[in-house]
Amino acid sequence: MLLVSLLWLAGPVAAVPNVSVQMRVVPATHSFTCRYTIALAADDTATTLVLNLGRQLRIENLLSSGSTPRATRVYYPYFDDTLQQVVAHFSGRARMVSVTYSGTLEGRLFNDRALVFSGHSGWLPFRPYRDYEVVNYVLEVQAPAGYQVESASAEAEQRAGRWTFRGRAGAIEITALVAREFQQLASAGAPRIRVVTVGPALTRTDTMLLRKAEGIIAYYNRSIGQLDPITRFTILLPGTNSDAFGMLENATMITYTDFDVAADREALLILAHEISHKWWGYGNVHTYNDWLNEAFATYSSLLYLREAGDEAGYQAELAKRAATVGNAPPIRGFDYRKYPRPMYRRVVYNKGTVVLAALHERLGTTQFVRLLGAVAARHVRDTDTLLAIVAQNNGQATRDWLLAELSR
Repeated sequence: MLLVSLLWLAGPVAAVPNVSVQMRVVPATHSFTCRYTIALAADDTATTLVLNLGRQLRIENLLSSGSTPRATRVYYPYFDDTLQQVVAHFSGRARMVSVTYSGTLEGRLFNDRALVFSGHSGWLPFRPYRDYEVVNYVLEVQAPAGYQVESASAEAEQRAGRWTFRGRAGAIEITALVAREFQQLASAGAPRIRVVTVGPALTRTDTMLLRKAEGIIAYYNRSIGQLDPITRFTILLPGTNSDAFGMLENATMITYTDFDVAADREALLILAHEISHKWWGYGNVHTYNDWLNEAFATYSSLLYLREAGDEAGYQAELAKRAATVGNAPPIRGFDYRKYPRPMYRRVVYNKGTVVLAALHERLGTTQFVRLLGAVAARHVRDTDTLLAIVAQNNGQATRDWLLAELSR
């Protein structure tokens, strides 16, 4: 009955574009040249294709199966900056655009050991307001002799200075790490979890990171991932010391150089949060629906703390977030452009986490975890779909209660 309900709620499946990325990297100058080609799926009825590209990138050539593409400058509110925008129109069934461009990585994206091309690198085109739409991709990276390339993808080929990766990922999350030397740890059994680090030797903290990741993923597979479990996962550690983020392609990037999950609760929460983005990464980041990504990932990490026996930590972290939301605006309809940047975290992360904790208390752990599993399996993109799943699984009264909490 649950499966039938989920299929009924799912509606039509989004058409998935096919993307090819061919990149040549010059590590000595931290520069690169790319040819990016996107082809729309046969069941995608769009007659116009628009791509955004960072203003720091130099467009060298544009090709299309339709009209000659044109590039202009536009303002993009999410970045609070201008971007280059490529537009092509089509009249036939073949709808393809190819962009050749070059660029240089920002300082935060490389160090003396590695270059990072990934979701926060600004190196790939994407359709406006579809930064994280799922795409099928083939990534080919050419690097000089003495360098290696790693990626989130489990499918890889290597020959004569070229590495090829295939997978399905968020549009801007296609990933390549380029370095002279990588070290790798892997789980002995299933699910296969890899820790890939840059440098000459593994450390105690790398080993502990793998052990903790195994525990986190085991818990998530019993709970939020019960209908869509992790079968493989990659943790990338480039050491560029800028940020951490999860990816839809069963992977996370953690760049911090001082990241000890055995000694630091905050580090453990970051790891659990980013791993859970395997499920919580489909909400629209440009609207209040981003709470479906960040609040769900935050509360999932707190649930792991409790599961690991740290009830005091769970309560302390929840109280810390609750203390910030007293006069915050409603989640539903929240427009980040109308508030100072710190309000975004207070509403999307913290207030959303508090609402989920209240929903947990209302339903009890068994029903709440069952609901999380159903929502995760649906790859929910908007709050109305979440409310429909709640009504289906937990009744109209709980659905109405949740709507009221999100609206207050």
